Amino acid sequence: MVERLTTSIVLYGEIDSSNSDKWLYFYNYVLNFIKSINLSPNYMAVSNESIKSSKISPIKRVEKNLLSAIENKEEISSLSIYSLPDKFETAAFDYNAYICRTNRLKYSHIIITLPIEIYKKIDYKQLIAGLENFIELQSGEIFNMSNLESPQLYASKANAPSTFKTLDVTANF
Repeated sequence: MVERLTTSIVLYGEIDSSNSDKWLYFYNYVLNFIKSINLSPNYMAVSNESIKSSKISPIKRVEKNLLSAIENKEEISSLSIYSLPDKFETAAFDYNAYICRTNRLKYSHIIITLPIEIYKKIDYKQLIAGLENFIELQSGEIFNMSNLESPQLYASKANAPSTFKTLDVTANF
């Protein structure tokens, strides 16, 4: 795994895990967004009533189960979509794009993490406006951090900000 600087947008607020339509819209929104930045959404992890494991698997293998859970109006607690290179070592560090909507943690949130060079090419205000459709927004943050320090860990507020050596918060909203 190679160290690189990433930029993350995290939105904190309430997420209704029982609203199946929102999960489907979120899923399609994320797939379309990743494709729009010329990446391929190819892996995902989902946690719901019938899928107990949030194991990262190829989308082709898990998508049918996700769509079935949505159709059956099952409660979903977390959905993560990745764009991973062909020969990745560790999904948590090697992604080209990572987007997650979760209420499994103490602080429900949506996070998108991209390599900084890709982030610089997107309209982040438009992206935030799109993601606000999937959360009752209370606050948010944009920050830069090394992929090896795990932006997801920072976003979960599991550790104090001072423990992240490469953390650079660029905006609060």
